[in-house]
Amino acid sequence: MNRTGALRGLLGAVTAITLATSGPALASGGVGSSQTRQLSAVATTTAATCSPGARPCPIRIGFAPGAYAGQARSRLTGIRSQRWFVIRARAGQTMILVVKGHGPTRGTVYFPNGRLSGQPGGRVFDGIAPVTGDYRIHVTESAMGQAWSGRVEVVALIY
Repeated sequence: MNRTGALRGLLGAVTAITLATSGPALASGGVGSSQTRQLSAVATTTAATCSPGARPCPIRIGFAPGAYAGQARSRLTGIRSQRWFVIRARAGQTMILVVKGHGPTRGTVYFPNGRLSGQPGGRVFDGIAPVTGDYRIHVTESAMGQAWSGRVEVVALIY
């Protein structure tokens, strides 16, 4: 195969990956323009309604390079208020997750393998990550305490 053929093959692969991962507006390829507009409208509506901390848009807990701990924060605005956070861990790592709020909280950790673990706020998970992937943390006010509104933080230690 000559250089031109190799370059065409590479460009074809890049184009296929771009179309497959760029969402409905570009991935719709052979559909008519009205269908493309409909798909674009759905994608735009989804993006506009996706606020950080909602289930489809969890707040990512990040780590500085070389750090073992990270944290993220948001606000709860009442007993029905909820926030979602997400953190990536590798199988075999020790993971400690702490939920701290302005008032009593509850945290549930959803594992990538479908398992879950939860309890009232404070240390909501302390153990070994069973699988590699994103661990989603659902945070709410605790129904066992006084209603409150205010800041909530999730602190993670992974090593």
